[in-house]
Amino acid sequence: MPFIVYVLFSEQYSKHYTGFTSDLENRLSSHNEFGKDWTARYRP
Repeated sequence: MPFIVYVLFSEQYSKHYTGFTSDLENRLSSHNEFGKDWTARYRP
């Protein structure tokens, strides 16, 4: 199973988050809708 490495960047706070997943579309939706910790604080 291939994995994708991705980087999220918050321009407002000038911070980045690096993650990996096998399903990028669902993972990005998860970050935007249900994010915890980093993604909850710095989401767009």
